[in-house]
Amino acid sequence: MSLRVLVTRPQAQASSTVAAISAQGHQVLPMPCLEIVPVVSDSDQGQVNKYLAMDLDAYAHVIVVSTNAVACFLPLVEDYWPQWPHAQTWWAMGATTQAALQAADIPQVQRAAAGETSEDLLQGLLPLMKTGDKVLIVRGLGGRETLAQALEEQGVKVDYAQCYSRQAPQLSSHDIAQVQAFDPQVVVLQSGETLLNFEASLSAHLDTTNSSMHLLLPSERVMTMAQELGYQHCLLSAGASDQAICHTLSQYEVRIAGQL
Repeated sequence: MSLRVLVTRPQAQASSTVAAISAQGHQVLPMPCLEIVPVVSDSDQGQVNKYLAMDLDAYAHVIVVSTNAVACFLPLVEDYWPQWPHAQTWWAMGATTQAALQAADIPQVQRAAAGETSEDLLQGLLPLMKTGDKVLIVRGLGGRETLAQALEEQGVKVDYAQCYSRQAPQLSSHDIAQVQAFDPQVVVLQSGETLLNFEASLSAHLDTTNSSMHLLLPSERVMTMAQELGYQHCLLSAGASDQAICHTLSQYEVRIAGQL
């Protein structure tokens, strides 16, 4: 069964998701509801990031929260480290981020076995922490504090390399008309912020109360956000990776086929 799937990932990440969903035989329309803007190198935050990159070998663990963090931080590190330091373990938030780090030949890249959320990552990370360890979290500006709070409670020193900002793109009337004409049956939303941007820019132009349109969401936390906004037709994925999204779409196909 072919579904009409709206992909709202930032433009740089959308191509792999579109290809994966298309390979399942679905129709796909990419329409970014989130824009990734790298931090300017000569800004205050940019200078902090440079210092952290130079001091990378001081950290026992480096946590990278997304492929955006990989793309924005690794070029900076490579300016100071022609070879990766081997003293620390790198942790990836999800399989896609892990693959991006491994593609850069970083040694010792681990990820949570249980899932792709901060809580899943902490299950594997916390037992390895020792009081006084230093951990670097590579993320965008203004992310969740769950990781840092849990680590600091263990006596760990946490620093942030905040390498990009997230913005809501300005959709044109043509963009909105294109989405309306496509009439999606599934809307893929990979984060809470993307959900909020979708709510602000597109939801009023679609019949979101119709049970023929579902939101595909990456975690219980984001699903709760959606339900609080009034969305009742939701599909819960095991994460935001292409593999998790496609698996959820396959399950939904089976469910629909059983109702026919």
